[in-house]
Amino acid sequence: MKNIIIKKIFALAVIFSMVTACDFGDTNVDPSVPTDVSMSALLPSGEAAVSWAVGGEIVRISGLLTQQFEGINAQQADNYRYLIRDADMNGVWQRMYFNSLNTINTIIKKADENDAPHYKGVAQVLMATGIGTLADAFGDVPYSTAFQADQGNFNPTYDTQQELYNTTIPNLLDDAIANLSASESLGGSPSGDDLIFGGDLDAWISAANSLKMRYTFQAAKQNASAYDDALALLPEVIASNGEDFEMYFGNGANETNPQFQFSQSRAGNIKMGDYFTNVFSADDPRGELFLDGSLFETGSADSPSYYASSNSPVVLMSYVEVKFIEAEAELMRNASDEAAAKAALDAAVNASFLKISGAGVPATYQADLDARWAAAATANDKLAVIIDEKYIGCFSQGLIAWNDYRRTGFPALTIVTGGTNAFNANGEIPRRLPYPQEERLLNLSNLPIQTPNLQTRFWWDQ
Repeated sequence: MKNIIIKKIFALAVIFSMVTACDFGDTNVDPSVPTDVSMSALLPSGEAAVSWAVGGEIVRISGLLTQQFEGINAQQADNYRYLIRDADMNGVWQRMYFNSLNTINTIIKKADENDAPHYKGVAQVLMATGIGTLADAFGDVPYSTAFQADQGNFNPTYDTQQELYNTTIPNLLDDAIANLSASESLGGSPSGDDLIFGGDLDAWISAANSLKMRYTFQAAKQNASAYDDALALLPEVIASNGEDFEMYFGNGANETNPQFQFSQSRAGNIKMGDYFTNVFSADDPRGELFLDGSLFETGSADSPSYYASSNSPVVLMSYVEVKFIEAEAELMRNASDEAAAKAALDAAVNASFLKISGAGVPATYQADLDARWAAAATANDKLAVIIDEKYIGCFSQGLIAWNDYRRTGFPALTIVTGGTNAFNANGEIPRRLPYPQEERLLNLSNLPIQTPNLQTRFWWDQ
């Protein structure tokens, strides 16, 4: 079963912390409030919360910094002009750690206690998704000591991005694959409570291998074998649009997609970016499906866009991304294979058209793509073609566009006017997000960068 559309995401409000009374025996115990919550109740909550965190603020900040969106009012206008304050990050941090990964960590602990490796494997994939996203946004982030509040540790230390990339994330994903492959899970296995894959463990294994591919590939500046290592994972990754690692939302008042909810509650704060709207040619139906309704500007739901309607999916890892990674890796590895790179690029673009419009790439669009590839004289020119297409094909998929810009310098964005400020002294597109104000106030001694600087490059960006 795949992509179950949520009818009720009431699990977002599940209370999983234990309720304790004072010194009055059972007098203050409310029998209607559970003191423990099952893994099957926690899983939909965790999946929805991780998807919400990635598909909401993470997508917006990536889109603002890469001009897929334009902020026109309030915080969004400041962020678009590279004024990103530490206080702006409090919500991102809380929603990812407290609302999302804290629940996922609880599932992991319960799975160990109840001999449920299948639940643990699913939770480990979700944990790797969240921690990887945080590392790509902030650099060094808490993980090893991040979930120890029940032990009295309210000041977690920070794991380095290098350690997270080289050890933590691959170990999480390898362990997840082993757990998902277990012949028995005596404590239970996900089924209808799994809102992403409906308990399909093979789909979770493909998602885990695809995330391994992403994080292996993304460290190419630091790892000479990264491209070859990523390509070696191809037999085990997501192999079609139908296998995408994504979360569908619903149409009810508390069930809707995070971009849609933002458009309803913050109408007039953001619009589609001019750079992005101008990349679509007349023969590209994806433009209308992405942009239709000007949803962010008007708050109108009459003609919503593909990723911002009430029941749109939040994509955590896709076949389209896999094929773009393959294309870049084939082009940029030491034994460069331009023909293989072009074949993967064609597959990525076709998959994007199929996913968004329901039909393959138009012949006129393919002819133009072929001409642009042929005219690209150098590997770097061909890389620009790949990233320009990926900028469209992976629209609204996490931090992909911002990651690609930081890695490659493409697409060739023009720096926004007025981007120089105390946090961004050179006025250029930021390379990282500032740590939250709450961390600076409450965990300063562990903070890797105590004075916000949006241009300090972290490990994989050096």
